[in-house]
Amino acid sequence: MINELNFPVVLENGREIAYGGDQDWFPQKFQQNAGCASTTGANLAAYYAKNDPKCARFYRGDTGRFLKTEYLDCMQELYRYMTPGFMGFPLVNRFARKFVQFAGEHGGVSVRPHILCREDRPGERIRFVKQAIGGGNPVALLILRHRAPELEEDNWHWVTVTGWIEDAAGDSVIFSDCGRRDIHPMNVVFEPRSENVLRMAWFSC
Repeated sequence: MINELNFPVVLENGREIAYGGDQDWFPQKFQQNAGCASTTGANLAAYYAKNDPKCARFYRGDTGRFLKTEYLDCMQELYRYMTPGFMGFPLVNRFARKFVQFAGEHGGVSVRPHILCREDRPGERIRFVKQAIGGGNPVALLILRHRAPELEEDNWHWVTVTGWIEDAAGDSVIFSDCGRRDIHPMNVVFEPRSENVLRMAWFSC
């Protein structure tokens, strides 16, 4: 069974080109290299604008048809809030504060952040994600370090968790990662080892 949010699919010239935003759309090289936090923030903003009427002002474009040009405008707006430094934007608490600020300044919406920095009990990360998705909320996931070879390119990187897949062979997690819809085994992503350093945040509106 697939438990997946009604997540933005982005169009260009009438064709589907991306599942959420892609930081490579930014015009400047530094933005392309370090704009993953603001891309994730834009994914959250676009998602809530599409699915929650009180969040309509989170996104200035058409939420019935997400166009690349308008989606990039949203990414640029979130970049103003989540401007990276030379090390990027690897701080989940600051990400949460900035998204709360963004929401308040775009429609006066009060959002409450839920943050998980470490797993104190077995399975806590998986429960955190399933609680968020089950309540209709995407998860901003910061992968600071991970030992899995398939996640090597995602070290020091933000992605957006949009759902999970239940399967007898094991559950999987769905990401929006640089405009791709990626699927990874949940027990790999959330493997409880010291080498895997993850931070997560979701928001209740």
